[in-house]
Amino acid sequence: MIWSSIFYCSLSLSLSLSLSVALCTQSASFYFTKEPTSQDALHGRSAMLRCEVSDPEGVSYTWLQNGQALSHSERRYQEGGNLKFTAIDRTLDSGSFQCVATKNLTGEEEHTSEAYFNIKWLESGGVTLQSPASEAQIVSSSPVILRCNIDGHPRPTSRWYRDGLLMSEKTNNKNRTLSLPSASPDHNGVYYCCGKNTAGQVCSATNFTLNIIDKSFPRPVVKPEDLVVQKNEEAQFHCRFTAEPPPTVEWYHEKELVSNKSRVFLLSNGSLVISQVKQRNTGRYRCVAQGLRGPPVSLEAFLRIAEIEDMQARQSRVFTADSLERVSCRPPRGHPEPEVWWEHAGQRVPTTGRVYQDGLDLMFRPTKGEDSGTYTCFAQNKAGQRKHELTVTVATAPEWVQKPKDTQMEEGHSGYLHCETRATPDPEVTWYRNMQPISVEDARFKQFPNGTLRINSVEVYDGHVYSCESRTEAGRLTAQAKVFVLERLKFTPTPQSWQCLELEKGAIVQCSAKGRPAPTVRWTKDGWMEQNGGTLHFPRVTRSDAGNYTCVASNSVQGEIRAVVQLTVAVFVVFKLKPENTTVYQGHTAVLHCQAAGDPLPIIQWKKKDKFLEASGSRFQMMPNGSLVISDVAPEDTGSYTCIAGNSCNIAHTTAELYAVEKPGLSLAHDEKAPYKMIQTVGLSVGAAVAYIIVVLGLMFYCKQRRKAKRLQKGQSQDEPETECLNGTVRQNGQATAEIQDEVALTNTAAAGSNKRHSTQEKLYFPRTNLRTIATLGKGEFGEVFLAKAKISEEEEVVLVKSLQSRDEQLHTEFRRESDMFAKLSHPNITHLLGLCRDSEPHYMVLEYTDTSDLKQYLKTSNSSDEKVKVQPFSTKQKVWVCLQVARAMEHLSSQRFVHRDLAARNCLISSKRHVKVSALGLSKDVYNSEYFHYRQAWIPLRWLPSESVFEDDFSTKSDVWSFGVLMWEVFSLGELPHVELADDKVLEGLQQGTLKLPPPQGCPSRVYKLMLHCWATSPKDRVSFSDVATALGELPSESKV
Repeated sequence: MIWSSIFYCSLSLSLSLSLSVALCTQSASFYFTKEPTSQDALHGRSAMLRCEVSDPEGVSYTWLQNGQALSHSERRYQEGGNLKFTAIDRTLDSGSFQCVATKNLTGEEEHTSEAYFNIKWLESGGVTLQSPASEAQIVSSSPVILRCNIDGHPRPTSRWYRDGLLMSEKTNNKNRTLSLPSASPDHNGVYYCCGKNTAGQVCSATNFTLNIIDKSFPRPVVKPEDLVVQKNEEAQFHCRFTAEPPPTVEWYHEKELVSNKSRVFLLSNGSLVISQVKQRNTGRYRCVAQGLRGPPVSLEAFLRIAEIEDMQARQSRVFTADSLERVSCRPPRGHPEPEVWWEHAGQRVPTTGRVYQDGLDLMFRPTKGEDSGTYTCFAQNKAGQRKHELTVTVATAPEWVQKPKDTQMEEGHSGYLHCETRATPDPEVTWYRNMQPISVEDARFKQFPNGTLRINSVEVYDGHVYSCESRTEAGRLTAQAKVFVLERLKFTPTPQSWQCLELEKGAIVQCSAKGRPAPTVRWTKDGWMEQNGGTLHFPRVTRSDAGNYTCVASNSVQGEIRAVVQLTVAVFVVFKLKPENTTVYQGHTAVLHCQAAGDPLPIIQWKKKDKFLEASGSRFQMMPNGSLVISDVAPEDTGSYTCIAGNSCNIAHTTAELYAVEKPGLSLAHDEKAPYKMIQTVGLSVGAAVAYIIVVLGLMFYCKQRRKAKRLQKGQSQDEPETECLNGTVRQNGQATAEIQDEVALTNTAAAGSNKRHSTQEKLYFPRTNLRTIATLGKGEFGEVFLAKAKISEEEEVVLVKSLQSRDEQLHTEFRRESDMFAKLSHPNITHLLGLCRDSEPHYMVLEYTDTSDLKQYLKTSNSSDEKVKVQPFSTKQKVWVCLQVARAMEHLSSQRFVHRDLAARNCLISSKRHVKVSALGLSKDVYNSEYFHYRQAWIPLRWLPSESVFEDDFSTKSDVWSFGVLMWEVFSLGELPHVELADDKVLEGLQQGTLKLPPPQGCPSRVYKLMLHCWATSPKDRVSFSDVATALGELPSESKV
């Protein structure tokens, strides 16, 4: 209920006649915003009564049941102000419920109205005889009434069945009875009932068998029994009935009537004999008796040929000494059931003692060294004998032969660490580097059978703590050693042997080296020495600074190394005249000027797009001054031309655009003779004006079509299209760049790429009024990300909405790239773009959503210790199925030449049915801020990226493969943060050194982890493709195949 915000009180007149009556008002400090309401509930199902106040701070809640304080349990407990029921009980939860809110500070107390549960239930019961009083009193042709004891609320309706068939007799639903007015043997059978109401449907727990005896009805005396015989052996079925008069007896094999024939004989006493049983004789046999009255009575038995399956192959087991062990023998399937026993050394294993047989199991209580050997499980029946051999080895704990010890290793040479132990059987040795296992597939390491580890070509960063573990079933040993790398004396890096210095400019030449101990570095030239930590400073380069310089690095242990550097002093290339954007008529000559200066004198070359032009061609000529002359310009000459100028020290380039257009036809001839100057002048003036308008309009249309074709070819889609203005200048985004060299001005009003994008956006237009915000998920680079209810096809669906709230042009471009990607992709495992809201700011991208959450939250919830929120256990098959869905999505995404750039569990959605969709939530600003790293003025998912993406900004399908490997690791570690033990700067350092590798998650299959390693190959070209990943995961057992 809604409580009034004003309470009225009056002072009691009985307190004192001298006191005046006063009326006071006081504002309540809180009121109920949610109250419990009466509702329907199912017995055994969950339910909840809500209770919330407007100002919950300092307010405590209690609940009353039937006016008494309510007791809490695991079944019924309070969560905040709400009362939750995990399983409604029709007895314990009857009556009224009321929520009481109390202000702790003032003691102010408010009560809600009472609420009730209308509990619906259905309970099974048996079928009983209501009339007559006992079964002994049932006689033929007398009435029989059966009662169905199924009860519930609301009162259930009942239906009656006999021998599994729905009965048509009149039933009484009110009393749930079945009446047989004149029962006879024809009514014999098993009766049961089923009840149904809004709580469900159940059938009777116990049934009633009606058996009215009529002597004319056949009654079995001898029943046929199932037979299992060997092939070609004789089989006999015996069957005899009694009745007055005697019944007729027939035999059926499956549905075929049996008659006397070769190898099949019907005896006068009702028996059936089959000699030399074949496979075609097996199956179901029925003995059918027909009396004077009543239905036929059928008895059946099965005939099978004896068989026994093979047992599993030889098995080996290793036990530790003095342990209690049990080995099961799985018997083969056979007919009849095989007899099973264990033997050792030709003797049956006894049923008592230290080593004994317990049912089908072989027991060791406890194991001893002499128990090693071969044990055989035998299985035998009529079809023969099978056996299964078990080799038992009693293991011992490892003992040290040679432990690893601290070792100094020289850089560039091989180094060895020893870990030799002895045990039975031979122990398994595993090496670890900084607590991470060393893979046997790592080419930098070689592990020998005796436990020795060889480090091939030791590097500086191999200086770590190494540990080895030797283990058998009986125990394990561990030891560790520190590797100290003796770093060789070397330049880091080796100075370039030839370098240029720019005349009249300041310059620095670096030379650095490493060694143990740390070397001193100096420069020398013609006896002159510079001791400045390996740095040559030239405040102002002169011609005399040229020459050969020697960098010398030395220490007291490793001697010295030298590197000679030839320094050349030059004037770097600069352009004196740059080519300009030019528009010419087809068939005319175009000239692009380019002049450069420098010392040595630079050489000039021209390149069109990505192809260098020959110095002298049929139409292209390069002049000695560097200019490019193009004669007889053709339409295909339109494009970008780059002038490249370079000398021995540096290269510079500049680019210009050439546009070849058709020359417009003039309305008046230029070669007319001029005898009439005045008339010609007037005519030309008027004609020129008309022609000018026609030419401009014609060329505008022509250029629009030309640029549309060109833009479509290039695939460009800038917001501000390039336009050529009427004054002859060409503008790109509003900046003048060149002049047209002829007198006719051109214009182009729009770019075809923009037109194409606009038409696409019109198709994707989504009305902003059709969105109703539900909740904010978080904030990303573009802006807020929230859930909304969207009206789609007359129905409301929950959708994901990404808003663009930034004015940064780069983010606008990225927002368009992302929306274009989802619009063009169509795959069941990729989020579908539902529409765009671009009619006003902020712009919205509307994407489909699932009924649960993102994959990261789902994984963390499945790993939660809180049973209230924990989802069903996540099996290995289900994890493989999740990874396979993402792999198929990325296979499609990469086939369409898209790159995701931020593939991770947080950017995938998963439904309650574990259907996964790749998306791009991008909640980098708050929810997943800890999973992003600020590097070079950008937030990047550092722990999911390879080195080329972090340090070279190189994103490709191969970088997505690396990220997919990390996503697989997330799935199998149930949402753990990759490299959680390392700070971001350590992760960055590990990427630089190439030493970063995630360990196998607990319980991860070795084949899956090897697939992860293939995704994390250092070189992008060595990484697997998404097609290979999808194929490999598809060959593993997953939930989709269960």
